[in-house]
Formats: sequence, structure tokens, C-alpha cells
Amino acid sequence: MKKLFATFCLMLAAALSWAQDSLQPVRQVEGITEYALPNGLVVLLAPDPSKPTTTVNITYRVGSRHEGYGESGAAHLLEHLLFKATTNIADPKFEMTRRGARWNGTTWYDRTNYFAQFASSTETLEWTVGWMAEAMTQAKVSKADLEREMTVVRNEMERAENSPGRILAGRMRSAAYQWHSYGRDTIGARSDIENMPIERLQAFYRKHYRPDNAVLVIGGKFDEAAALRRVQQAFGPVPRPATPIEQTWTLEPAQDGERHVTLRRVGGLSSVAVLYHVMPAGTPDFAALRVLTQILGHERGPLGRGLVGTGLAVNHWATASQTLEPGFLMAGAGLPEGADVELAAIKANAALASILESITFSEQQVQTARAQVLQSLGGTLRDPEALSLALSESVALGDWRLWFAMRDWVEAVTLADVQRVAQKWLVASNRTSGAYIAVAQPPARAPTPVRTDQSALLNGYTGRASSAPVEDFAITPDAVAARLVTSRLTVGGEPGLKLAVLPRKTKEDRVTGTLRLHWGSAEALNGAGVLPGMVGALLTQGTAAKNADQVARELLALEATLRFSSQSGGLVASFEAPAKHLPALLDLMAELLQNANFPDAAFERHQKSAIASLQGAKADTAAVASNQLQRVFSSRYGGGDPRQARSHAETEALLRSATAVQLREFWARFGGASHGELALIGPVQPEEVRVQLQTRLGSWKSREPRKPWAFEYPATFEPRVQGVNLVDKANANYAARIPLAMNDESPDFPALFAGIQMLGGRAGTALWQRVREQEGLSYGVNASLAVPVAAAGDGQAAAINITASFAPQNRDRLRAVIRDELTKRAASGFSALEVDFARRAIVSARADFLAQMPNLLNVLANNLRWGRDMATYARFTEAYSKLDADAVNGALRKYLDVNQMVEVTAGSFPD
Repeated sequence: MKKLFATFCLMLAAALSWAQDSLQPVRQVEGITEYALPNGLVVLLAPDPSKPTTTVNITYRVGSRHEGYGESGAAHLLEHLLFKATTNIADPKFEMTRRGARWNGTTWYDRTNYFAQFASSTETLEWTVGWMAEAMTQAKVSKADLEREMTVVRNEMERAENSPGRILAGRMRSAAYQWHSYGRDTIGARSDIENMPIERLQAFYRKHYRPDNAVLVIGGKFDEAAALRRVQQAFGPVPRPATPIEQTWTLEPAQDGERHVTLRRVGGLSSVAVLYHVMPAGTPDFAALRVLTQILGHERGPLGRGLVGTGLAVNHWATASQTLEPGFLMAGAGLPEGADVELAAIKANAALASILESITFSEQQVQTARAQVLQSLGGTLRDPEALSLALSESVALGDWRLWFAMRDWVEAVTLADVQRVAQKWLVASNRTSGAYIAVAQPPARAPTPVRTDQSALLNGYTGRASSAPVEDFAITPDAVAARLVTSRLTVGGEPGLKLAVLPRKTKEDRVTGTLRLHWGSAEALNGAGVLPGMVGALLTQGTAAKNADQVARELLALEATLRFSSQSGGLVASFEAPAKHLPALLDLMAELLQNANFPDAAFERHQKSAIASLQGAKADTAAVASNQLQRVFSSRYGGGDPRQARSHAETEALLRSATAVQLREFWARFGGASHGELALIGPVQPEEVRVQLQTRLGSWKSREPRKPWAFEYPATFEPRVQGVNLVDKANANYAARIPLAMNDESPDFPALFAGIQMLGGRAGTALWQRVREQEGLSYGVNASLAVPVAAAGDGQAAAINITASFAPQNRDRLRAVIRDELTKRAASGFSALEVDFARRAIVSARADFLAQMPNLLNVLANNLRWGRDMATYARFTEAYSKLDADAVNGALRKYLDVNQMVEVTAGSFPD
């Protein structure tokens, strides 16, 4: 009896301990439940079985705003180092990769977050939660890891320094903020990054990485009870520090006059911008600012008409920062080339400021912009992965419920609200720009920004009722095949567009689709130049019956999105709408395809914008290296062949000579529904879709016969090393290719694909470990395998491609290390254990890939095009699942030949 009584006492003590330390529910808003641990950790569960993936995201309320003197960049450095070893986990990146997870971390002004997304798996969820709990207090943050990572961080900084627009924005923030840390770039000052003692970084880690400064979000499809148990088990023992979280108090005073910044660098597109201080993002007034920013960024908004429409600029943009404390609004424009740049900048900046500081809005503008903002928010709410990450930003603003409150506030925004916010903040004395503007009278001043109390603002806020549950549909090849309905239109009396419809219940009954149209032959398209690529960008600009604004308003009324893109081989349309509006959306899409008139004014705007974008590509080291490599391998083609890779200068010349008349003639010749595929997923009736499309597209026959063409390598070419020297570039890029003869039905393809994935598919792979982790030579290095599709008759021109960024002075060392690693792997390959990890990661990644709606649509469309079915996808997955080390290493020995490699480097080199 004494023993039984003692056992009962122990059980009772354990039960009381669990009750005292366990997660407790706090509140629920729209299906998201907040829990709290006694140590201060906030946990949000956002279950959503609409697709079989899980996102685990932990957000710490620490960013560059919290860095002290000499600590700039500390938050970002920790983001890198937390992916290094912890007490019990030697390489968390490798562990996540082998589980098939997509992972990353990001740092911003007010927060740092770490997340992993993966095909739903209790084991992976439990491991990820365990790692995050251990990383909270047991990350090693060692001097050796910091030294190894330093070159990588420097390279990341140098990549940013290659962007004149990004540097200009950073200089303007520095000029606009006299005291507040928002004036500093998150990546930090080079001197701080390079000289910060490891003890200082470790102290920063201990100060901010604690349970009462973190919010853990688990979203998507998962077992809630199991997740709560694991969170309790992993995070419950983490103690709350005795020292309270240190609060910040610096508040930027009202700006007392215009400030000016000029940046001069070589290459890229000349531009101007303005910046205004505004309110914190967690306020109702910020909802009005979001609507205002949407109006400013619109192609045909005030800036588009006043700058691009008058020839002062070739493009424009606007953005507002989402920050806990008073932030900023920025707007800018790219300048036309060929003019006196100094004079053009003064004129454009003056016009930019004048438009913003005297702006008035119409009710129609506010209604349209408000609907566009709400449409974007609705898209996030429907995607469990996107919502899980979006909550990081609301956590950083003070309270996760702000995401839902912001939607409500946006819905309530009026014309008066937008006009009031503009008049209050968009004043000359509150402006930082790239031009000096003199005024005759003392300017009006903006009010001093103040903090807000979100707890009082959200007191009693409960949000809306949770949306109806959606179908728990397992997206597997067999499940998809069992439901899929395929058919084909008759176009002009002949077989035409192929259809694939996957009926299934979706969140908010949304339907997602893709349309592909293929046109012509290599011979027919010879000499078409840039015209095929311009079609997609201009299809929504109107018809004889509807202008672009009417098309945009109709899409908003249908709660739909529709995007076209095109290239030499054809056109792609991506669209989404509620099922009830799908017939109207398909009608609109058919109308645009058959009756687009490609207006002269819209053509000229796009032409100027494309030429301006090309200036950036001509100065971008990655784009230059890639273009040069493509030109080497397409050298057998010429005379306007669509398979030819043009130089940037050749593309620019073609853009300048193109006309709207030529584009209309091109579309009349090549447009049609005779050759292509349409795939749909959502709660629709397949036969109703087919009948509607037959009615709308059945007579739209392609005038030009379709003849697929294969790409072939030059008959002979020599392995070589080419260097392209650009001026004043802190970062350089490397691009290499090993050509080989193979297609996706070749016996060696699965094994070689796995081998190249292990070589450099993502973090933790061989090139990554050698080039980034061991040598510290690159922020990012990647290897990939490009293989033609056998069923498409695309030939055998396959390739192993390798890319990397690096500091120019490390060019020779980087090349030597990459070649050495490739040579070693060709000789010795990978161990059986490594291949087993890779095999499982590939299989898991394919399940995750299929769970993403755009990916599944592409698979369905590809199957239609190539005469395949979902069994083909399952067959490839099965082939990967059976790989062993002998097969993988044999493929690497056979194909990974550095003596056949063509290498290109682009950057500013001393020789």
C-alpha cells in the first residue's frame, strides 16, 4: 500500500507540473488559435488541409532596429549562424534538405524569422520543432563558423552593391533618418560585420533569442494534438530569462526640410525617387496608405500619366514600408536614355514631387485600388503556406491579429481617408529626394510621428467566422488520375486545343487554370525577333470594344486574376477566379485572345520599358554571364532563327525597330487555338467548360501550321573559358555548362538527375559545402540538369549547368575549387548513405511539388502536350525511389566531364 501511495503521489505531481507548464489557449481569430507557454512563447496553430503541406515558422522580435553602436548587421549574421550547428544537431541545413523541406530565414528591421515548408509529415514537423527549440538557446554561434561565413556575407553585400536602385534607396533612407535605425541597411556596415567580436554577437544572441520574444506558427495540414504535444515537449523546458526584454525608445523627429541624395555609378538605368516619412504600419491610417500606394503604382495612375505618359520617364513604382515604428513611403521612376541625364533627373524629380504633393483622387481610383489590395490579401488567406509566413510581418508590427484587422481597415477605406493621408504626409518639408527644389514660402511640416498601442486598438477584436472546411484531397498521381477528365476541342473542323479538368472542392470555391498556345515553326518564326515575346505583355491592353481600364475593372468585378506571358514558342495564360465567375472569365479571355488590338500608345510604353529593363540586364553580371553562355551553345543558328541566343545589343536593336503594326500582323498570322492545352483545377463541371470553350474558340483556327523544333548544339565546339569585363561591379558571376546527349527517357537520366541534385541542388549539397561552407567563396552556388523531353521530340541536347556568384578577386580560386570538386565527384561519387538521403529527399520533394497548384497545373498541361498521364509522373518517382549508389556514381563517371565544360565569368576583373 505504501508503494502504491508513493506512485500515486508521483503521478499527481507530474500531472500538476504538466498543467502548470502546458500550453494554454489564449484566443482564436478566423480559425487560427493562439496558445501561450508560461515561459512567454506564443504559439499559433493555423490548420488548413486544402493542400498537403506544412509550414513551421518561428519569428523573433529582433531585427536591425535593435542593433547598438558597432552591432549593425548582427541580426543578419545570426540568421546565417543559426543554420549552423547546435548542441545536438551538427548540420540542420543538411537534416532539413534530406527530409525534402524547403527552408530559409530572413531578417528585416523589426524581426528575424526561420521557416521550413514540407510535404505533410509528423516526423518532419517534430524534428523541425525540436531544432527550432534547440536553436533558441543552444546554437553554437562559434568564431570558426563566423569566420567561414564571413566571405559569404560579404558576397551577399557585394551582390546588393551591384544594384544602383537598391543603393540609391539605402542612401535616401540614411539621409531621411537622422537618429532612428530604420535609416540603416539591414545587412549592416562592412566595418561592423568584419570586426564584430564573437563575444558581442553571442551576447546579442542571448539577449534577444528567448521564448518571450518569439512567436511560433504551424500552418497547413498537420495533426494539431500531436503538434501541441511536440511544442510543449520541445519548448516547455526553455526557461524565461530573469532579465526583462529591453525596450527601444528612439523616435525620429519630424523632418524639417527637403533632403537630397545623388548617387553616381556605372551601368544600369538612370532613375529618380522620393521618400516621405509616414505612420507605423499597425494603424488604420496605414490601410489608407496601402490604397494610396496601390494607386500610385498603377500603370495608368497619376505617376504613369504624369511621368511615363509625358516622356519624362519610362517606368515608375511606389512602395510603403511595413514597420512597427513610423516608416516611409517611396516612389520613383526610370529615366529615358539618350537625354541629358542631369537635366532629365531634375525635371523628373520635380514632376514626381509636384504630382505627389498636389495629388487628388477619384472615387473610381480608390474603389479599384482598394479591390486590388483586398484581392492580394485574399490570395494570401487562401494559401496556408503564404499566410503562415505573412503572420511574421504582423507579429513584427506588434500583434498577429493585425493581419486580419488590416483587411477590415482596408475594406473601410474611403476617398476622404486616402486624400487626408496624402495631404498630411506628402508635403515638401517631409521629402527626401534626388533633386533640390527651391520654394518661395516656408513649407508646411508633417506632424511628429507617434507610436500606437495595438493592444488598446485591438481590444475585444475577434475577427470573422472561420471559412468552411475544404476537401481533404490527397494530391497523388493515382488520386489525380482517378478524377481527371480530358477532352479536346474541334477548331476549324480539325482537332485543336486539348483540355484537362480536375474537379475538386477548393478554398472559397476558387478555380485555377493555365492555357498554353503553341505557334508556327522555326522556319515560319525566322525573323520574328522580339515580337513573340511582346504579345503576352500587351494582350490585356484592350480590344476595339474595351480599353485596358475596362478590362482591369472587369477582372476585379469577377474577383479574378489573368496574366499572359509569351516567348518564341508560344503563349501562356495563368488565371484564377471563383467557380461562379469562371464562365465570364473564360469569355473575357477568349475575347482578348481573338480581338486584342495592341494599341499604339500601350505598345510604345512597353517598348520603352523593355529597352530600359535591358539596360539593367546589360550591367547585371549574372545576366551577362548567362547570355554569353547561351550564345556559345546556340552559335549554329543565325539569321533570326528563334533558337538563336541574341546579344543584349542585338535584342535592343530589334526592340527599337519593332512597331505595333508588326505585332498586330504577327498575332493575326500566328494566333489561334489549333495547337495548345488548357488545364483547370476546381469545383467545375468538365463538360460545361468544354462546351463553352468549343463555342468561343472553335472557329479560331491557327493560320500558320505548327511544327515543333528541336534545339541542337553546334556540330563542333571547343571547351573554353571566357571572361566578360564590366565596369565598377563589386560582385561577379560564374556560369558553366557541360553538354551531353540525353533525354528524359534515357536509362541514365534518373541516376544522373539524383547525382546532380546531390552535387549542387540546394544547401548542404557537395558544391554548396565545398564552395560556400568550407571555402567561403560564394553566397550561392548551384548545379542543375537540363534534359529535353523525349515525347516532345526535342532532341538530345542536355546539359549540366553550374552557376555561382563571387568576389572578382576570387575568380581563379573559385574556378579551381569548382573544377576540383567536380573532378573528385566524377571519380569517387557519393556514399550509399548519401544516396539514400538524396533518394528520399527527391521522392519527398516530388510529393511536395505536386501539392503546389501551379506545379500540378503545369504537370497536367505537359501531359496533354506530350501524350503522357499521371502514371508517367509516378513512374519517374518510382525510378528515383529505387536508385542506389552504383547507379548514381556510374552516371556521374559517365557524364560529369570537366574537360567538356564551357565556363564564363562576368564582372570587374583586374586583367
